[in-house]
Amino acid sequence: MKKPPSPEFLADNLRYAARLVEALTLLLSEHASEHHLTQGAVLASVTWVLGRLVGAIARDGGRDLEQSLGFTAQHLRLAALGEFGRRSYTLH
Repeated sequence: MKKPPSPEFLADNLRYAARLVEALTLLLSEHASEHHLTQGAVLASVTWVLGRLVGAIARDGGRDLEQSLGFTAQHLRLAALGEFGRRSYTLH
């Protein structure tokens, strides 16, 4: 039986994942602004990358693609709802 990760590992993983979210958001915003991309173009690009990542992780990990997409959609919804409730600012 596989040993569960330690609380310290989980806390570090969560902290570094949150930093990655902020870094990617900043990178996307700066790139979009520099190249005068529409919000639709940014969203389409990020969606495409997310789909590629989900597909590769499911394929390489031997996971079910539909389950992986469902998991991703759940988290995307949570992130969107959280952002929707925040103070408004422009993407770029």
